[in-house]
Parts: sequence; structure tokens; C-alpha cells
Amino acid sequence: MSILTQMKGQKGEQQKRGRAAVVVLGDLGRSPRMQYHALSLARQASLEVDIVAYGGSDPHLAVLEHPSIRIHKMAQWQKVRWGLPKILYPFMLLLKPLIQFLILLWVLCVRIPSPDVFVVQNPPSIPTLLAVKWASWLRNSSFIIDWHNFGYTLLAMSLGRSNPFVRVYRWFEKHYGKTANGALCVTRAMQHELAQNWGIKATVLYDQPPEFFHPASLEEKHKLFCRLFKDLSQPHGVRDCISNGTTGKENPLLSDTLFTTQVGTAIFLKPNRPALVVSSTSW
Repeated sequence: MSILTQMKGQKGEQQKRGRAAVVVLGDLGRSPRMQYHALSLARQASLEVDIVAYGGSDPHLAVLEHPSIRIHKMAQWQKVRWGLPKILYPFMLLLKPLIQFLILLWVLCVRIPSPDVFVVQNPPSIPTLLAVKWASWLRNSSFIIDWHNFGYTLLAMSLGRSNPFVRVYRWFEKHYGKTANGALCVTRAMQHELAQNWGIKATVLYDQPPEFFHPASLEEKHKLFCRLFKDLSQPHGVRDCISNGTTGKENPLLSDTLFTTQVGTAIFLKPNRPALVVSSTSW
């Protein structure tokens, strides 16, 4: 595994602690790649793994039930429920990462044991990279960044590329990205960009889904469509194209869905079932 390869030679034998920390300044349940890193470090390297992340969606049971993996949830920044004067927006843009930085640094330096390596997801870059860099220095640990995307480009989508905050963000991301002991990325295109324009040598690590990802069985499909029956056959607002007259139809036994039908213990796909198109984000 590339993480294990990059860990070699970073620390002397006498300093090895048998621990790793995986840092996600986001919803862990929506970060499958970081969950895979934690599982690989625990299974293949036999390390004790501390995951530092926000709550939200539950991670996979394989992560929750692994005896060598511990999840440390951080308090999230609460969104302001009321409107703020526009003059305060720049202040809030600075206050939020400052508070996040202090919370994250405290968790990395106090709440969890000292690891051999910090593996951090980027983006977000601010304040994650600074906090992890400081923590790795204070705890004499290695620091590896897993580049999923460029944080400044995501910020530019909302503020515009010419915005001064975007330029500062890009400088910050590039500067602290170069201070890491190692780097991973998801594509060769990103590897090339990091090497040519950022001076960062990254290793491409393609996603390799673990064993719990597999084509759904017919029984699993049927159970899923039963759970979604109300949403699919009784849509809110304008009737959708797949309802086909089923709106309002009661189905208390849930043995018949738009896509499957159950007769006794046997489950069959309907020959006239509609097409199913799923749109999702990368998670």
C-alpha cells in the first residue's frame, strides 16, 4: 500500500508507536476513501488507527466494528440561522477557520495518542493542513496528504477566481502542501498538475473498493425498492414519469414494487420495469 511505502524511512525504529491517525474535516460517512485508508492501515499494517472527523452519516460497519479503529468526532461549526450584514461576511470567513483550527489542533494534540503518521484528506485545506502540520511537528509524526481535489478551485466556484480569498487560499494550499512528508492523489492528471505546477511529488493511489462492495443481489434490490416505494410511487409535487398510475395505491405488504415483485419466497424483476438513473456526488 502506498501509505505504508511512504511511511518507511520517515521514523526510526525506536520511535515507532504502532499508530496512525486519519483526519477528515468533514462527514466521515461520506468519505469512503478515508474509510478504506483506515481499514488498510488496521488490517494490512496492524496499526491502531484513530479517525478524527465530524459526525453525520455513519461509516461502514467494517470501520465501526474493527477493534483497532477508534473514531473521534469533533464539534461542528454551527451555521448562523439569521441573516448577517454583508460587512460581517469577511469576518465570518476568518472566524470559522480559526475556531476549526483550534478545535482540530486540540483533538490531534490532546485527545488522541501520538501516531507515527497523520493521513489527511484535502480539501478542505484551511485550516486542516496547518493544524495537521503543527500537530505532526509537536508530536514528531509523519504527515501525508491525500489529494482528492484542489480546495481553491472549489472556493473559486462560489467566490470567483479573482477573489482575494481564493488567491490566499491557493497560496496556503500550495505552501503547506509542499511541507508534507508524502502525498497521494486519485488520478495521473492530478499527479502531473502537482508535480509541474506545485512542486509536489505524489503517488497515484486508485480507489480499490473493499470486499463489502459487490453487485446487489435480487433480494437486496427488492428490499431497497421496498424502502423507497413511497418516494418512488407517491412523489411530492408534480407526478413523475415512473409512477405510471400507481400514485395513491396502497401496498401494505410491500411485496410489489416498481421494479420487483415477490411471490412467496421467490423474487423476480418485472419485465416492464422502468429504467433507473442515479445521479450522485463522488461519495
